[in-house]
Amino acid sequence: MSEADNRRLLEKILCVLKLAHSKEIVKSKEIILKNDTKHKIYSLCDGKHTVTDIAKELRTTQPNVSYHLSSMLETGLILYEDVGGKRYYFKTLE
Repeated sequence: MSEADNRRLLEKILCVLKLAHSKEIVKSKEIILKNDTKHKIYSLCDGKHTVTDIAKELRTTQPNVSYHLSSMLETGLILYEDVGGKRYYFKTLE
């Protein structure tokens, strides 16, 4: 195989992997968001919010929010950005 053939093959493999990952995220989203607390957290993350912001809004504890965010981070539903010593969470999918 030529280098160009190898490159095309790798690009095809990458596309298949991205598609499979996207489908897995959608499936995970459906399963995770059946949990009422996770659904509320996900709804709040239209903008960037800290754990403290989310806990205050939901009238719950920071450890409870962190617990739910961990599974959402694991599946890629939520991402975070560290800014000035604070961690802000936001949605990755709609």
